[in-house]
Amino acid sequence: MSQDLLLTVSIGQDELAQHTIPRMQHYTQTHGLDFRVVSSSSMFRRPTFAYWEELLNLVDSDYRRIAVIDSDILIRRSSPNLFDVPFQDIAMKQSGLVAANFLQRIRNDIAEDFQVADMYNTGVVMLTQSYIRTIAGLLRDFCPRVEDTPYADQVYFCVIVKRSGVCPTKLSWRWNQHDQVPNFRAALAHFLHFRGPHKTSRVERFLQLNQDDEWNLP
Repeated sequence: MSQDLLLTVSIGQDELAQHTIPRMQHYTQTHGLDFRVVSSSSMFRRPTFAYWEELLNLVDSDYRRIAVIDSDILIRRSSPNLFDVPFQDIAMKQSGLVAANFLQRIRNDIAEDFQVADMYNTGVVMLTQSYIRTIAGLLRDFCPRVEDTPYADQVYFCVIVKRSGVCPTKLSWRWNQHDQVPNFRAALAHFLHFRGPHKTSRVERFLQLNQDDEWNLP
């Protein structure tokens, strides 16, 4: 058993996961990591929050570090080990983009002191087990609220991180690159994140255009 765990959420019939999950499996085998797919949740109706339940389940596990990555991420075959990235407590890629009206809604509804600098993309999150213990109470406190609001898990999770008083280590874009960029930049990414609508067709088109490089399985 590894001390490091890669975790993803894939609930229901997900055509996209047929492309991404096998690459995640290959990646974790290459680097000797444990790999877990969350395929159900007893606490949440909304699948995007299912990793919260799994983090709470891992509070007393033997894992030292845990990385949660979205199931709409394609991993380049020769990507280095994510867990070689130095971080303390938690690491995420800073978003830097929050519309003014959306920021005001967050302040009105959830956290009045929330700032643009507090928003990170949660497509890739690295956490130490000790930090999971730190935020476990906050996760539980927010659980009753998240089902009945329009906000995504990313907003609530970033608010929780802010309330923990810990500033995340900033993760390089190479570990969480949005796919809708010029192909040369995508080729430099370790993890390519297919966000937004029509993801499955975009993944299939990308793989078709890059048949002979490191985005395909060996």
